[in-house]
Amino acid sequence: MRRILALHTSTHAPEKSSSAALTQAALEKMAALAPGVETRWLDAAALNIAPNLSCYANGKKNCADPKAGPYRCWANVNAKGKDEMPLVYDGLAWADTVLFTTSNRWGSQSAVLQTVIERMNTLENRAVSYGEPYPLRGKRLGIVVTGLHWHTDRVGEHLHEVLGWWGFATQPDRSNVLSWQRTRDLYFEHPDNDRPYVERWELTAQGRAAVARFAEAVASARTVTV
Repeated sequence: MRRILALHTSTHAPEKSSSAALTQAALEKMAALAPGVETRWLDAAALNIAPNLSCYANGKKNCADPKAGPYRCWANVNAKGKDEMPLVYDGLAWADTVLFTTSNRWGSQSAVLQTVIERMNTLENRAVSYGEPYPLRGKRLGIVVTGLHWHTDRVGEHLHEVLGWWGFATQPDRSNVLSWQRTRDLYFEHPDNDRPYVERWELTAQGRAAVARFAEAVASARTVTV
């Protein structure tokens, strides 16, 4: 059975989030491709995730130190039970497919997703500094990005490159990245919420084709050499 974790990192509540709407459409298509899929939705913006402590900068083996608790993370240990990043770690361990979904924030991913990525360093460092297997190696990767404007597609491309370092199974042509932006006009200011616009786009021939192509690309993703 396919196990998909949808990690939503927009600060909009899911019911108002355009990235959540597009992710939900993708999940429906992925379920149709592989009946019996189990899906978990995790709203990272609703979690109390402690900031990264930059342990790696103090010497590579400070990050992912086996003495740093069950999650090998000093940020989690120092938070003394107030850090909810373990919910993300557990979700990543459970899933065989992970969808990272974010809004575009000034040409970059959300601050929530940036925090999550920094806290994921303990997973990558177990391989590069301790010589252990990559914990996420072979898990299929999907990236969903939406925004008003400001090069949303580039945000997806950047995340594809960054997350590839963790050993996720990807597509060389980045077809496992699904992006949508409302306008190319950088001077257009938000008059209303984007979600109704992305929902209408999903019903167009272009939107249906994009979601279908993305779902199929994630399902057939392969691991790159890291």
